[in-house]
Amino acid sequence: MVAARPVMLGPGNPGAENGPDEWWHGASDGSFLSIDNTDPATGNSDFTLGNSAVDGTNSAQWRTVIFPLGPAAAGARPITFSFAYKLTDEVKAGDNIRVQLCFFDKTTNFLGQRDFLLGSKSDDSAMTSYKTITARGIQAPLRAQVADVRVSINLPGDRWSSGTGRFDDFSVTTVRGWSWAKLLVITALAMGLMVLLTWIIRRTHR
Repeated sequence: MVAARPVMLGPGNPGAENGPDEWWHGASDGSFLSIDNTDPATGNSDFTLGNSAVDGTNSAQWRTVIFPLGPAAAGARPITFSFAYKLTDEVKAGDNIRVQLCFFDKTTNFLGQRDFLLGSKSDDSAMTSYKTITARGIQAPLRAQVADVRVSINLPGDRWSSGTGRFDDFSVTTVRGWSWAKLLVITALAMGLMVLLTWIIRRTHR
Protein backbone atom coordinates (compact mmCIF):
# COMPACT_ATOMS: atom_id res chain seq x y z
CA MET A 1 0.00 0.00 0.00
CA VAL A 2 1.31 3.46 -0.92
CA ALA A 3 1.31 5.89 2.00
CA ALA A 4 -0.18 9.34 1.36
CA ARG A 5 0.68 12.51 3.19
CA PRO A 6 -1.56 15.59 3.35
CA VAL A 7 -0.19 18.63 1.52
CA MET A 8 -1.50 22.11 2.36
CA LEU A 9 -2.07 24.11 -0.84
CA GLY A 10 -3.72 27.23 0.58
CA PRO A 11 -4.97 29.71 1.32
CA GLY A 12 -2.48 31.84 3.18
CA ASN A 13 -3.88 33.19 6.45
CA PRO A 14 -6.78 30.69 6.52
CA GLY A 15 -8.36 31.94 9.75
CA ALA A 16 -7.77 35.71 9.70
CA GLU A 17 -5.08 35.39 12.37
CA ASN A 18 -3.05 37.93 10.38
CA GLY A 19 -5.96 40.27 9.77
CA PRO A 20 -6.88 40.61 6.09
CA ASP A 21 -3.41 39.63 4.82
CA GLU A 22 -3.52 37.30 1.77
CA TRP A 23 -7.17 38.23 1.11
CA TRP A 24 -8.75 40.74 -1.27
CA HIS A 25 -11.99 42.26 0.03
CA GLY A 26 -14.63 44.79 -0.86
CA ALA A 27 -18.15 45.89 0.07
CA SER A 28 -20.68 48.21 -1.54
CA ASP A 29 -23.61 50.31 -0.34
CA GLY A 30 -25.17 48.89 2.84
CA SER A 31 -23.18 45.66 3.03
CA PHE A 32 -20.27 45.16 5.43
CA LEU A 33 -17.29 42.95 6.16
CA SER A 34 -14.68 42.80 8.90
CA ILE A 35 -12.10 40.76 10.76
CA ASP A 36 -13.74 39.87 14.08
CA ASN A 37 -12.27 38.48 17.30
CA THR A 38 -15.41 38.01 19.38
CA ASP A 39 -16.57 34.61 18.08
CA PRO A 40 -14.03 32.63 16.02
CA ALA A 41 -14.32 28.90 15.36
CA THR A 42 -10.68 28.47 16.44
CA GLY A 43 -7.81 30.82 17.16
CA ASN A 44 -8.43 34.51 17.74
CA SER A 45 -10.20 35.76 14.60
CA ASP A 46 -12.69 35.03 11.85
CA PHE A 47 -13.92 36.64 8.64
CA THR A 48 -17.38 38.25 8.68
CA LEU A 49 -19.59 39.71 5.99
CA GLY A 50 -23.24 40.63 5.85
CA ASN A 51 -26.12 42.74 4.67
CA SER A 52 -29.52 43.60 6.11
CA ALA A 53 -31.14 45.23 3.05
CA VAL A 54 -32.87 43.37 0.23
CA ASP A 55 -31.33 45.60 -2.45
CA GLY A 56 -29.02 43.39 -4.53
CA THR A 57 -26.51 46.21 -5.01
CA ASN A 58 -25.44 45.65 -1.41
CA SER A 59 -22.66 43.17 -2.15
CA ALA A 60 -19.52 42.05 -0.33
CA GLN A 61 -16.74 39.55 -0.95
CA TRP A 62 -13.67 38.04 0.65
CA ARG A 63 -11.30 36.55 -1.96
CA THR A 64 -7.94 34.93 -1.34
CA VAL A 65 -4.74 35.70 -3.17
CA ILE A 66 -4.29 33.03 -5.84
CA PHE A 67 -2.25 30.01 -4.70
CA PRO A 68 -0.61 27.17 -6.69
CA LEU A 69 -2.21 23.74 -6.82
CA GLY A 70 1.13 21.93 -6.57
CA PRO A 71 0.75 18.14 -6.91
CA ALA A 72 -3.01 18.57 -7.51
CA ALA A 73 -2.51 20.71 -10.65
CA ALA A 74 -4.28 19.55 -13.81
CA GLY A 75 -6.36 17.10 -11.78
CA ALA A 76 -3.35 14.94 -10.96
CA ARG A 77 -4.48 14.36 -7.37
CA PRO A 78 -7.80 14.79 -5.51
CA ILE A 79 -8.39 17.97 -3.51
CA THR A 80 -10.09 18.37 -0.15
CA PHE A 81 -11.73 21.73 0.58
CA SER A 82 -12.81 22.55 4.13
CA PHE A 83 -14.08 25.57 6.06
CA ALA A 84 -16.09 26.48 9.16
CA TYR A 85 -19.09 28.81 9.13
CA LYS A 86 -21.77 30.28 11.35
CA LEU A 87 -24.85 32.26 10.28
CA THR A 88 -25.75 34.14 13.42
CA ASP A 89 -29.12 35.65 12.43
CA GLU A 90 -32.41 34.21 11.23
CA VAL A 91 -32.05 33.37 7.55
CA LYS A 92 -34.88 34.49 5.30
CA ALA A 93 -36.28 32.19 2.64
CA GLY A 94 -34.15 32.30 -0.50
CA ASP A 95 -31.13 33.91 1.18
CA ASN A 96 -27.71 32.29 0.75
CA ILE A 97 -24.03 33.13 1.10
CA ARG A 98 -21.91 31.67 -1.69
CA VAL A 99 -18.52 30.04 -1.03
CA GLN A 100 -16.43 29.11 -4.08
CA LEU A 101 -13.24 27.22 -4.84
CA CYS A 102 -12.20 28.59 -8.25
CA PHE A 103 -9.62 27.17 -10.68
CA PHE A 104 -7.42 28.97 -13.23
CA ASP A 105 -4.70 28.12 -15.75
CA LYS A 106 -1.12 29.39 -15.41
CA THR A 107 -2.09 32.79 -16.84
CA THR A 108 -5.13 33.00 -14.48
CA ASN A 109 -7.78 32.33 -17.11
CA PHE A 110 -10.88 31.02 -15.32
CA LEU A 111 -11.53 27.29 -15.84
CA GLY A 112 -14.18 26.20 -13.34
CA GLN A 113 -15.36 26.22 -9.73
CA ARG A 114 -17.06 24.36 -6.92
CA ASP A 115 -19.91 26.26 -5.26
CA PHE A 116 -21.39 25.95 -1.77
CA LEU A 117 -24.59 27.84 -0.90
CA LEU A 118 -25.12 28.40 2.81
CA GLY A 119 -28.39 29.54 4.36
CA SER A 120 -31.66 28.45 2.79
CA LYS A 121 -29.90 25.79 0.70
CA SER A 122 -28.11 24.30 3.70
CA ASP A 123 -31.06 24.68 6.13
CA ASP A 124 -29.01 26.87 8.47
CA SER A 125 -30.47 29.75 10.48
CA ALA A 126 -29.69 31.52 13.77
CA MET A 127 -26.80 29.12 14.38
CA THR A 128 -25.47 28.85 17.93
CA SER A 129 -22.25 27.10 16.93
CA TYR A 130 -20.01 26.68 13.91
CA LYS A 131 -20.41 23.92 11.35
CA THR A 132 -17.63 22.57 9.17
CA ILE A 133 -18.02 21.60 5.51
CA THR A 134 -15.43 19.19 4.13
CA ALA A 135 -15.65 18.31 0.43
CA ARG A 136 -13.31 15.50 -0.65
CA GLY A 137 -12.38 14.11 -4.04
CA ILE A 138 -12.48 17.41 -5.93
CA GLN A 139 -10.60 17.19 -9.24
CA ALA A 140 -9.11 20.36 -10.70
CA PRO A 141 -9.71 20.93 -14.45
CA LEU A 142 -7.08 19.51 -16.79
CA ARG A 143 -5.33 22.85 -17.39
CA ALA A 144 -5.68 24.17 -13.84
CA GLN A 145 -2.49 25.36 -12.15
CA VAL A 146 -3.72 27.82 -9.49
CA ALA A 147 -6.86 28.47 -7.44
CA ASP A 148 -8.52 30.89 -5.06
CA VAL A 149 -11.31 30.83 -2.45
CA ARG A 150 -14.18 33.33 -2.38
CA VAL A 151 -16.98 34.13 0.06
CA SER A 152 -19.65 36.40 -1.44
CA ILE A 153 -23.08 37.89 -0.87
CA ASN A 154 -25.42 39.22 -3.54
CA LEU A 155 -23.57 38.03 -6.60
CA PRO A 156 -25.80 38.27 -9.71
CA GLY A 157 -28.60 35.78 -9.14
CA ASP A 158 -27.92 35.47 -5.40
CA ARG A 159 -29.68 37.14 -2.51
CA TRP A 160 -28.59 37.77 1.06
CA SER A 161 -30.36 40.08 3.50
CA SER A 162 -30.08 38.01 6.66
CA GLY A 163 -27.42 39.70 8.73
CA THR A 164 -23.96 38.32 9.47
CA GLY A 165 -22.06 35.27 8.30
CA ARG A 166 -18.84 34.16 10.01
CA PHE A 167 -16.13 32.06 8.32
CA ASP A 168 -12.96 30.47 9.64
CA ASP A 169 -10.38 27.72 9.10
CA PHE A 170 -10.26 27.56 5.30
CA SER A 171 -8.19 24.67 4.01
CA VAL A 172 -7.37 23.37 0.52
CA THR A 173 -5.26 20.21 0.69
CA THR A 174 -4.23 17.25 -1.43
CA VAL A 175 -2.13 14.12 -0.90
CA ARG A 176 1.34 13.26 -2.12
CA GLY A 177 2.17 9.61 -2.61
CA TRP A 178 5.66 8.23 -2.20
CA SER A 179 8.03 9.02 -5.05
CA TRP A 180 8.81 6.43 -7.71
CA ALA A 181 12.38 6.23 -6.43
CA LYS A 182 11.17 5.26 -2.97
CA LEU A 183 8.73 2.74 -4.41
CA LEU A 184 11.51 1.13 -6.48
CA VAL A 185 13.80 0.90 -3.45
CA ILE A 186 11.03 -0.63 -1.30
CA THR A 187 10.12 -3.09 -4.08
CA ALA A 188 13.77 -4.11 -4.49
CA LEU A 189 14.18 -4.61 -0.73
CA ALA A 190 10.99 -6.70 -0.58
CA MET A 191 12.14 -8.89 -3.47
CA GLY A 192 15.57 -9.27 -1.87
CA LEU A 193 13.97 -10.29 1.42
CA MET A 194 11.85 -12.91 -0.37
CA VAL A 195 14.91 -14.34 -2.09
CA LEU A 196 16.77 -14.46 1.23
CA LEU A 197 13.87 -16.18 2.99
CA THR A 198 13.57 -18.71 0.15
CA TRP A 199 17.31 -19.47 0.39
CA ILE A 200 17.11 -19.88 4.21
CA ILE A 201 14.12 -22.25 3.92
CA ARG A 202 15.87 -24.38 1.33
CA ARG A 203 19.06 -24.54 3.41
CA THR A 204 17.16 -25.67 6.53
CA HIS A 205 15.36 -28.45 4.64
CA ARG A 206 18.43 -30.03 3.05
